[in-house]
Amino acid sequence: MQSANHYDLIIVGAGPAGISTALHLAQIAPHLISRTLILEKARHPRPKLCAGGVLPDAEVILRRLGLDITEAAHTDVDWVHFDFNGQGMQMRAEKTGTFALRTVRRHEFDAWLAAKARQRGFLIQENTVVKRVTVSGSGVRLETDKGEYRAKVVVGADGSNSIVRQAIVTHEDLHVARVLEVVTGPLPKKSPHKEMDSYFDFVVIPQGIAGYAWDFAAVEKGKPVRVRGVYDSNIHSGKSKVPLREALAGEFRRHGLDLEDYKLEGFPIRWFDAKGTFAAPRVLLAGDAIGADAIFGEGISAALGYGGFTARAIQDAFARKDFSFGGYKRSILRSEMGKALSLRTWIARVLYAIPWPAFHAFLWRRMGWFIEWFVRAFVIGWAQRQEKHNA
Repeated sequence: MQSANHYDLIIVGAGPAGISTALHLAQIAPHLISRTLILEKARHPRPKLCAGGVLPDAEVILRRLGLDITEAAHTDVDWVHFDFNGQGMQMRAEKTGTFALRTVRRHEFDAWLAAKARQRGFLIQENTVVKRVTVSGSGVRLETDKGEYRAKVVVGADGSNSIVRQAIVTHEDLHVARVLEVVTGPLPKKSPHKEMDSYFDFVVIPQGIAGYAWDFAAVEKGKPVRVRGVYDSNIHSGKSKVPLREALAGEFRRHGLDLEDYKLEGFPIRWFDAKGTFAAPRVLLAGDAIGADAIFGEGISAALGYGGFTARAIQDAFARKDFSFGGYKRSILRSEMGKALSLRTWIARVLYAIPWPAFHAFLWRRMGWFIEWFVRAFVIGWAQRQEKHNA
């Protein structure tokens, strides 16, 4: 019988990575449901800064878990534009698709996922802040503002600033992007953008910002909004010539908006590094605690994907009574998801190292046919490729 505050498994973080881990466990190791606790520092629906793009890879994983994303509030985006200074290419994730991708507001999407986990029997304890994690040979102790908890295994799905990661990684190089985000009303009349399209503009690269400005169509509380921001992968740290706020203010002016009229928020995104730490004895990391896509900072599909690997590693560990998790990192790196994330990090290092405006104007305005082929063949679609590989 499970002792009070003692569990076989504790998942720290009730976002997509943590909930995906739970939902995958419900499929392959349902006996662990009653022996699992999910700790969440806030209460759903809790604020979560994120552009909210949901790629087809995420939808493949959700379908595999028996979930239909159309149950959650979302926007079907007609086209995604990749521009340099307002001109470039447009594409959809699938050639025959009727829309490019879906966008969600993360507080609504995450709450929907958490509700699905509860329906399948998982206990989610909200408003519980983990303050310290101590790992020993016999288990893991978590000190929280609600008391002490112990587990045989802990999953750190607690984001880019993961407290679980800090317990097993004492020092590492910086692998964190910088992001500023603003939510505005619908497009103003002066905007050159289309209402149901989403945009990436790499005009900020010559300013030393290793990323882009974005403008996404979205819906919040049933009303259309725009989620806007600027992303700096920081993959070549120290090269920014202008503050992110100044770069974003320039984009707002181009669209007839004044940044000072809106609430501006910032957040970090850890990007994927194949040389980084993924696990330690009795501890697994997942989602942004390992790393998201370095090019765009896209993390939803990867977070859901990590959950499958984490759940299989947990199932195997309890079956063999071996909690070293020595093969966890290798299983991710050899997977289609791991290959795609590794490739995205390499592309980010190359793409964002070139500051010349003429290069980026040529790339996005003249090479669209090549970019579209390359993205479909190697960058996205990893969930489908993994399914075919496993068949």
